This record gives sequence, C-alpha cells and structure tokens, in this order.
Amino acid sequence: MSAELDRALKAGEAEAGARAFDAIIVGGGAAGGLAASLLCEAGLDVLVLDAGYDAPFWRKPFSQTTNALIRTVADPRLMNFIPPRLINAGRRALRLAGRIRQPVQTQCFAWEQLPDAFVDDRDFPYETPQGRPFNWIRAHRLGGRMIIPGHGRQYYRLGQSDLDRSDTEHPAWPVSGSELDPWYTMVEQRLGLAGARDGLESPPDSAISQPLSLTPDEAALADAISSRWPGASPIVSRYAPPLDTLGAAAATGRLWCRSGAVVRTVTKDETGRASGVEWYDLAARRERTARAPIVFLCASTLESTRILMQSEGIAEKPGILGHNLMDHMMVKAEGIGPKLSGDATEVEPGRCLYIPRFDLCFGRQVNDCGFGVQLYRSSAGERSWFTAVAFCETAPRTDNRVALDMSRRDASGNPVLKIDFQYNEAEKALAGHMSAALEELAGIAGVSLHSLEKVPAVPGTSVHECGTARMGAEAATSVVDSHNECWDAPGLYLTDGAAFPSQGAQNPTLTIMALTARACAHARR
Repeated sequence: MSAELDRALKAGEAEAGARAFDAIIVGGGAAGGLAASLLCEAGLDVLVLDAGYDAPFWRKPFSQTTNALIRTVADPRLMNFIPPRLINAGRRALRLAGRIRQPVQTQCFAWEQLPDAFVDDRDFPYETPQGRPFNWIRAHRLGGRMIIPGHGRQYYRLGQSDLDRSDTEHPAWPVSGSELDPWYTMVEQRLGLAGARDGLESPPDSAISQPLSLTPDEAALADAISSRWPGASPIVSRYAPPLDTLGAAAATGRLWCRSGAVVRTVTKDETGRASGVEWYDLAARRERTARAPIVFLCASTLESTRILMQSEGIAEKPGILGHNLMDHMMVKAEGIGPKLSGDATEVEPGRCLYIPRFDLCFGRQVNDCGFGVQLYRSSAGERSWFTAVAFCETAPRTDNRVALDMSRRDASGNPVLKIDFQYNEAEKALAGHMSAALEELAGIAGVSLHSLEKVPAVPGTSVHECGTARMGAEAATSVVDSHNECWDAPGLYLTDGAAFPSQGAQNPTLTIMALTARACAHARR
C-alpha cells in the first residue's frame, strides 16, 4: 500500500461522516477504483466506502489462524523443503477447516492463495432455492476481485453485434459501439494492454500498448485449430495486471477512503436528487451517514442491486430491478501435453490463446448465445500443463433474479439476499457441445485429459455475474439511462456489471471500466 493511500485511509477514518464530499463511491474494485481516480483527477473531493475489513485477531482467532496457515502451505517455495505429498495433505485439511467459515468462497480455485480477501460466508450469508445452487464469490478488500491471485486479467471489447442483437431475447444497449470506443481506448491505454490487433468484428480491436505475436507453440496450435475449423479465429489474449487506481486517486490528495463500510441505502434530498448514503461501520458496529451530490454504486453486481432494493423511491418497478441475472456458463478441461519449445517454465499471468465465438464453427448464428475458449499451456519439464476454459453467454431472463429476505440479517444488519438462478434446457444442451469441443481441442494439442467437465460448473463459478439493474433508453423498462445515471435519482450512477442489458461471451471487466469512465465524464458535466 502506498503512503498516499494509507493517508487517505486515515483521513477517511477520521472524516468519513464529519464533512460533505463532492462524490461518494461505493466499492473500491475495478469500477470504483477507476471512478475514484478519474473524479479526483478532475478536482473533486471523493470518499470511497469499501466493505473490506481486516478484523482484529481477538474477533476472529480461528479464521485468522487458518488463513495464515493456508497461505503458508500454498506457497510453492515450500516444496523446496517439504515433500509435495505432505504439502497436499496439509492443504486438503486446511481447506476443510476453511469451509467452516467460508463454505462458498473455498469453491474458488484461488481461495488458498489469499483466503483473507474473500468474504466470511457465515457473517454475510445468502440464500438459494433447494436444488438451484449459486456460487457467489465475493472479495472484501480494497481492489475487489481484481487483486485475487489467478484472476483472468482478460480485457475484450463488445462488438456492435453484441450491443444490438436485434432479437426479442436480448434488449439492445442504449449506447453504440462508436460511442463506447473512445472510453474503451482511454481505459486500455491506462491498463497498458498487451495483445494484438486482429481485425475481428467481435471482439473489435483494442488500443494495444504492448504488441504481442504468437509464440511458435501458439502459432502451431492456432494453425491446427484453423485447419480443423476454417471459421475459427484463434488470437493471443489481451491482458494486463490490475491497475492501482486507488493509489493514483490518493496521489492527488483529494481521496478519502474508508474500509469496513457496508452501505445500506442511497439517500435523496427534497428535490429527488442523490444526497449521500447510509452505511454500517463494521469496526465501530454502528450506523453512519455520508453526504455528497454525486454517488457511484460500484459495489459489484449483486451488492449494488441490494443497495438499490433497500433505497426508498429508487427503481421501484416490478419485473425490472433484481431481474435478468446473467452469468457466463463455464466448462473446463485440464490435462498433460507434450513438451513445449523454449526454456520458459512460467507464462505471464493472463496470457493464453483465445478463440472468440468458437460456437459459430458449429452451425450457430451471430445472434445466438455464443461461447469463446481460453487455452492455457505452460512447460513442465518434458511435458506441459493444459487448461481449456469455455465461457458461454446466458440470456437475460426475468425468472433469474434476486430478492431480499427481510426475515434474516447479516453481520452488518442488512437483509440477506436470495439468489434464484438456473440454466435452461437449451443452455445445458449447449454445455455438452462445449465439453465435446474442449475434448477435441485437447486432442489436436496432443493432450491427455485428466479432467473434463461434462456438465456446466455451478452458476456463479465463472465470477462474471451481470444484470439485475439494467441500463436502457426508457425509464419504464430500465434502472439507469445511457450514461448509467439512475432515472429515479439524478446524481446516482451505477456502473458495475449490474447495468448490463446483455452480456456477450467476452469477459465483462473492460466494458465495466469503459462505462465507468463515460459516466464520470457525464457526472463532471
């Protein structure tokens, strides 16, 4: 943590409820951090409220001891001193212990590397109907899920065909690709995006700061894929490490930051404009308020929707707020392949071979819910490790929804969220085709699979949930307008994945950040 951000945290602890700010941002992840940076750079005094909280040892001795042990055992350097068999046995035992407090979060593959960053499921539970599980993976730490080791780091634009599907199942976005282009470019330049310009319709080309070309191994596999499926377009991934946006915001001297702040509601003044938020202080265990004429909800898809649901007189439209939840349906394959050329044993995090809209090679149409495949390979002596992950878009449907259970409360006093989501039969059938495609891709790569999912992973596992507070051109059918400003509360902006009308097959983070940048410019005006 930079000295400037540490100062911002200390200032936020002292002044979060004692003065008015120009803007309040709820959440310090990809969207919230960027909003803080842009608004601070524009000369606004900004307060960031983030739920992340490191409880003192005396409050959670079991969790803190378990987390410290699992981080130690997960350190790969330990293999230099202890036999791998003993290490793996210890990891299994500690993961079982971790499930006592984090039964959902331990389902995330990266939990072992930073267990403290994940939410305590006991303190912050949620509900799902019997037989319809949903893995709601949440990070309670400044930086959000972006800082979790192993995060995909994938950044792709949505094309015009993704934004305007011209069918009844997917509503058109109220913003065009040409309107988003300058904001995509601005975000990509800040990221220092690595990749290549490929000339595809979807994903469209990005502003590349670090041009890449395929390695000989990647090129050989790409040629083999293109020979087998002439319509396929394998490309090198577009990736970048997480931005230190909060650090950049703090460097302006205009950031106040408060962690352990769980926002309950957005407040409005007598004219109906946003006027601030009410929040719960986890450290002091009391309710507090903060004031500002501009509020950005960037708490993550379902958290932002929860806040809106608790806010009086905002988005009270039946069938809109809380509905149309989406998540990428995921299928994965893993195995061992032949030795790769070169001596490198590590691949830069985020680098892979990406096959966008691979489904079009199997007779599906552009307007159909499609899937892309990310192929990861790394050297392991005389062999290589192979992982293939297919992400498929799901359609926005009103019966996939969230609601509040007012009879149960979490550790902050908020009502528990009920998540009701399931894949339909067409999506389940497509998962079978995805699995078969991964198996054939492994065969082309000369890989012997030791794991191949025949059915999709539990919803939520891809950690790409979107929707439930969609943007649109009309107040009657959406929660926010084309600039992500809430119809019912001017000055209130929602820019995380909750605003997506549809999803596309690409990772959503770049579009979330582009929408945030565009909304910041609108708020400044």
